Amino acid sequence: MKKKVALFSLCALAVIMPQAARQAEARENSLSGGGSISYEIYDKSTDATPAAGQSNGNDNYSRIIINPALTVRSLGENNVIELTYAPSIAYGDGDNGKLQQSVNGRASWSPTSHWTITLADSYQETDTDLDNINRARFTPQPAPTPGGPQGGSGTPPSPPVNDSQLTGQTGRQKYSNNIFSANTAYQYWEDSFFNFGYQLDQLRYDQLTGSNQDFDRHTVSANIRHRLNSQYSLTATASYVTGTSNQAEQAAANSASAGVDEYHLSTSLQSLTIPHHPLSLSYSLGVSDYDDDRQANSQIHTLLLGWTWEINPKATFSLSAGPSYQKSDNESWSYALNASYSHQWSATGRISFNVSHGMENRNFSGNGKDNGLIEYWRAGVGISQALSQNLSLNLMATAADEDVTQSDNGLHNGSRGTRQYSLGGGLSYSFWRWYSLGLNYTYTTQDGDLPGDDYDEQRVMLVLSMQRDFFHW
Repeated sequence: MKKKVALFSLCALAVIMPQAARQAEARENSLSGGGSISYEIYDKSTDATPAAGQSNGNDNYSRIIINPALTVRSLGENNVIELTYAPSIAYGDGDNGKLQQSVNGRASWSPTSHWTITLADSYQETDTDLDNINRARFTPQPAPTPGGPQGGSGTPPSPPVNDSQLTGQTGRQKYSNNIFSANTAYQYWEDSFFNFGYQLDQLRYDQLTGSNQDFDRHTVSANIRHRLNSQYSLTATASYVTGTSNQAEQAAANSASAGVDEYHLSTSLQSLTIPHHPLSLSYSLGVSDYDDDRQANSQIHTLLLGWTWEINPKATFSLSAGPSYQKSDNESWSYALNASYSHQWSATGRISFNVSHGMENRNFSGNGKDNGLIEYWRAGVGISQALSQNLSLNLMATAADEDVTQSDNGLHNGSRGTRQYSLGGGLSYSFWRWYSLGLNYTYTTQDGDLPGDDYDEQRVMLVLSMQRDFFHW
């Protein structure tokens, strides 16, 4: 089933690629590639008792991962086609020589200078993303390159992306994930854009045990950003999500696949009336409507007043805050808060920080126990610095506190709290033009209210990689 999903999505790309290719008389084609050889040391300790069919909660191993990659890219006058194949083979930890696939395809066509159509598909077989989940959802920025771009204006806004962050369970588990998307963006006025898109997200575990959750999720979204005048702009976003999930506990309880419809709406007014101090007023609504009558429908309303301080060309501080209201089994008021700071202190050094508090509904996490109404605190700090022309350093720390509330749907009910803290760092050294050597370390600790939530995890990765263009035609 999972390979059919990937083939279907990639076939859709194959349909548009020849159409895009016909739009240009001359094309520039290239073949690039490379790959990496990694040595991984992993250790995870927990007091959890694993469910039947799952690996033991205490997991430690070392393995070598060989990951070749090939990319074919074709550039036309108004279109781009790109396909990357990057399988991986692991040796060690009982998986000697097992092949895991990774395929990414993308086709972009611009019928006019103001209109772009994009198709993309990403298929991956892996077991690594579940090992070290990042509940803080914080990604540090890489060290800036001297003389490199620092951002620009006049680019269309990205279409809404649904968070498909997988949440973890005890032990490593193999799974496949396929994401197919089709989007179109049209610039109809100065700094005014309209986006419309569709996304299909599918998750399949190799073994559906415990609270593992397979799912199919369909998302249709529309976004408009309109420039009212030189000082005001308006943004509005709407999306509809429908999907079903499956898990072993449902089968044991003779329960049908769980279905849910989500409705999301947000609007924001931005003001540039005060130089270097942009202001915004935004409202968002999220609704979850469940097929199972035992599970309470929910809605979350959030109103935010935002302020950004452009301290100087290299430092920015942003703050937004306001009330939040949720209605499900009961009603409650809370608040939403988002604060961030970014500073490029040198030509090759940067620090970024963010903290947020709020409420959200999570229905497609990959783990049935992590779904529900979430109230969270999340924070992260990242530091990047190029120590020399060839050597760079990255440091990261994150913290997250989540409370999950679930209705009684016959499988899970009540509340569950987790607290997770992570530290990480890495060095990267580039040499001989096409090669780089990286050493990375991460430590994560988590404690929670349920058995199996507590664990300590460490990972060390030594990675030798190469990337180069082979030839053009």
